[in-house]
Amino acid sequence: MNERARGPWLVLGLVLAWRLALLVFACLPIPANDAFFFDGAIVNRLLHGQYFNPSLAGVFSISGRQVFAAYPPLYQAALLLWMSVCGTSVLSAMWFHFALFSVASLLVVILIRVAFPASLRSDIAVLFLLGVTFNDRPEDLAHVFGLGALLFTALQVGGKVRASAARMGVAATLLCALCTSPVAGAFYFGVAFLARVAAWWLARQRFLFAEVAIVAALFAGITLFIAQAYPLLWQGFLENARQTPVQATGFRIPTAGEAVKLARNAPVFLLAAACLPLFLTQRKGLLAGAGTDVARLSLTTGIAAMGALLLAASMVLLSPNYVMYLLFAQILLAAGLLAMAGRLAPWVHRLVCAALACCLALVAVRAVGMSTWGVACAFDVSHRCAHEILRDELYPLAQTNRRAIVSSAFLYEAARLGVRQAIHSDWLRDHRVEAPDADVQALHRLRPAKLVLTQFDFHRSYASTIEQLRQQPELVAVRVRDTAVVPTPDSIPSFRRVVQHISWAPVIVTLSWR
Repeated sequence: MNERARGPWLVLGLVLAWRLALLVFACLPIPANDAFFFDGAIVNRLLHGQYFNPSLAGVFSISGRQVFAAYPPLYQAALLLWMSVCGTSVLSAMWFHFALFSVASLLVVILIRVAFPASLRSDIAVLFLLGVTFNDRPEDLAHVFGLGALLFTALQVGGKVRASAARMGVAATLLCALCTSPVAGAFYFGVAFLARVAAWWLARQRFLFAEVAIVAALFAGITLFIAQAYPLLWQGFLENARQTPVQATGFRIPTAGEAVKLARNAPVFLLAAACLPLFLTQRKGLLAGAGTDVARLSLTTGIAAMGALLLAASMVLLSPNYVMYLLFAQILLAAGLLAMAGRLAPWVHRLVCAALACCLALVAVRAVGMSTWGVACAFDVSHRCAHEILRDELYPLAQTNRRAIVSSAFLYEAARLGVRQAIHSDWLRDHRVEAPDADVQALHRLRPAKLVLTQFDFHRSYASTIEQLRQQPELVAVRVRDTAVVPTPDSIPSFRRVVQHISWAPVIVTLSWR
């Protein structure tokens, strides 16, 4: 293997070693707010034998009290197998997502070697793995299936495997991706379809879409069957969809913060919007080689086109958080731009390399923050120390059956300690009802004894609410104990949007209601 071929594998090894070191020595990255939303039902099933998430019971009457049906079940099935062996702790969940990240990263490098073998400096593209620092949702498994589908697509378009085997692989992996995460699955479905269209348009290959049509029909049939045969499960899914950003509520003009989020997390797609139309005018030169050239150009075109659609929707219709679903595809897009630039004039390749280096500097900001500020926070209050604090605060609540508001990362320990009235900190109320004092009114109604919050949740969502409660001493006495000594980026407004959620130090808010 020559030096150019070793580059992506070497970068992959370094990135995985970095992530492993962070997990072992600093217990990072910390699961964010959606983690226990999706994991809580499995934790409750293994600890108490009931497959629903009681921390959501106040808002989701089906998924929080009867059966968890807020999302397709494939992720929960995989998590059940994992936690049956490795336990229900937050560290178990973190190791599960590290394993999924490792598999997805391996598939990315294999795809680069299959579809972009002529790519110059493709190790630069693999470095964009540094941008994948939030791993706590079902999409981590959906990426594994989706990247597998793109690998089969590249092999088929490039003529490297039997067409029938590739079609079966594409169909199976796309269906699994859709049954794990509808939005992420739809993205990879769209990329696979558009890659076929690009191969037909650019290289006059046969337009084969049978497997894509079969997957669409199967997924629609499965959905219809569940809606008719198991209406409770369907209602549970709709119950979640009505309160989450997947519900389109009308067009909006993106805010400056949303535009910055796009530019920071998915800058390669913005670069592709400028470069790819120019590259496609030179497609005859780019397709001068064998089937690999077709796979390279069609896959890059499909990723860029589908990514542009999802990014546009996330800016004007859906949640801007859907930008995060494109991070693995961004690596492939970077490799595609490098490969195409390498077939053109040398100055073009140098210019693209420089632009991608600037993109990488944006994408890697949180990775740098985790490795520096995050490690300092870990030495301040480690995962072990934080959980000793949690046991001291939560165990009395389990004994007296009192209510507590708990952040997602701490709910695993609350469940293990038997706190039956632990409420997810993001789900105090119905999010369809907005009012300036909605959270304060929710706390008045719930009257929790404690709030046990991460630095991220306290400073992002609860600081102003707690201040409003302080203005009502006739109703409640408030005592706040911040266990962090090292200031966290969440506590500093100018850093909050740059680096966030890197400290295990809990904030304990004790409420004494009159």
